[in-house]
Amino acid sequence: MKIRLSYQQWAVTALLFAAAGCSSDDITTEKTAKPAAEENETEQTGFVAGTEGTRTSLDYDTRDFFWEEGDRIYVQDDGNVFQHSSNAVTGTKQPAFKFLMPGTYTHNSYTVYYPGKNGTGNNVTIASAQTQNGPDNTLHFGISGDCGTGTATHQPNGQYKFQLNHAAAYLCFKPTYNHPLASTYVTKIEVTANKNIAGAYTLGTNGRLTGTGSSQTITLTPKTAGSSDGFAMQNNAAGTSCEAGRMFMVIMPGKYKLTIKYYVRDKETGVSGVITKTFGEFQYDANGYYDMPAALSIRNYGDDYYAWDAKKEYWFGHKNNQPKKMGVPGSNYPTSADGNRWYNTSKDPNATANTAKTCPNANELVWYCLKGDPHWDNKTLWTVWGHLYTGGMWFKKASVIASENGKGSADKLKEKAPSGTDYVHTQPFITPPDNKNIKQKAPDNRSNYFFLPAMGRYENGKLIEFGSYGRYWTSTPYKWNKDVSYSLYFQSGNVTVSNIIEKKNGLRLWKTE
Repeated sequence: MKIRLSYQQWAVTALLFAAAGCSSDDITTEKTAKPAAEENETEQTGFVAGTEGTRTSLDYDTRDFFWEEGDRIYVQDDGNVFQHSSNAVTGTKQPAFKFLMPGTYTHNSYTVYYPGKNGTGNNVTIASAQTQNGPDNTLHFGISGDCGTGTATHQPNGQYKFQLNHAAAYLCFKPTYNHPLASTYVTKIEVTANKNIAGAYTLGTNGRLTGTGSSQTITLTPKTAGSSDGFAMQNNAAGTSCEAGRMFMVIMPGKYKLTIKYYVRDKETGVSGVITKTFGEFQYDANGYYDMPAALSIRNYGDDYYAWDAKKEYWFGHKNNQPKKMGVPGSNYPTSADGNRWYNTSKDPNATANTAKTCPNANELVWYCLKGDPHWDNKTLWTVWGHLYTGGMWFKKASVIASENGKGSADKLKEKAPSGTDYVHTQPFITPPDNKNIKQKAPDNRSNYFFLPAMGRYENGKLIEFGSYGRYWTSTPYKWNKDVSYSLYFQSGNVTVSNIIEKKNGLRLWKTE
């Protein structure tokens, strides 16, 4: 986990620069007259914050801080009464601001409290629901629970000078994905800790937050002007990867275990899902910024389909004609005149010579079907063609099946099916088995399983069954018909050893796992 420089570290550098050349840091006392329509003058004391470290929003790249619209401070006057500044910051990105305080101030120093825009006095609320308007934007800090204290010191000219030390901790998220995406948005980030990280807290004179809080979960909702889609995953110039703009969250400092959920949605496909990351116990200090690892772990698949044991891919030389939506006819699909893309017509199980030769054979397929404990999963996200999809089947790995069934190695599964039948060489003229005992969730111990997406097939150039059915070739031709081969077929309620799909169809390839 990478730790960014804290507010405090940045403030030191900024303060030195400001002290050398920024006259706005000089503090003076003045009387401020109310508008003429008011009858009385009120004497107020100026508390001036002008160094970068005291401000309440951040430009992440330049490390510049600013006071923002509506910011106020609180000070306990000589009567121990919390007074809030009679004025508040107007406008955004104000580099300096003079707060005017009612009340009597005769001591050399006072504690200044900034409780955030939802707080009063020394009472702070770190919001369990935070909203960020626009990427790389921290204007929501004040309303989300950003807070701090500073010691205001009396100056010879009668006013007080202070520097704010921030008391919250800040998480930074920049979701990335190492493949391009066309219409996917980050719609929400949810952080859950093993202790409370949001709720009501108290700012102490030592600058620390105390209190138990009330929520272990904080939800950050990203928005842009005129849209509630979230932040788009933007492709890089080369079109090889994508990322969203930075998002920031305010949390209570402390030592936590965190679970972070990234909610994403593809506007075009309508598919949404959650990517979850967990982090072990770590100390998140006050005034610290923490870049949270945010690489989105989503399976990506190529778009190659094959006629059975063809030398080349179904759309080889015609990728621009490949339909990527169901029911759309595509031209230039394989015909018998194309020796590279047309299927192998042999019925000899030893004649597989091209792209199907590394696929599981029919015996292995029966093992996967009957002993692979198939789990249908409509939540795990995967991508192809720059879009999000769900739907697929988990199977136990061949090594796990072999171990559980007393076979010396995974290679033993190639010899005969669980019943002792040889579907590769003998191939009795019988209906092959299927399995309707399908669990409807991802397996708990995924390391023992592998996943196949439901990517359908091409039939006469049309993409069909995509997202609902999986079709995968085996290396075994069907000896009773030269135009048919064994294949894996699955959908949400069934896994079948199929011997009816014609070889001219475009199916996916796979390998024994």
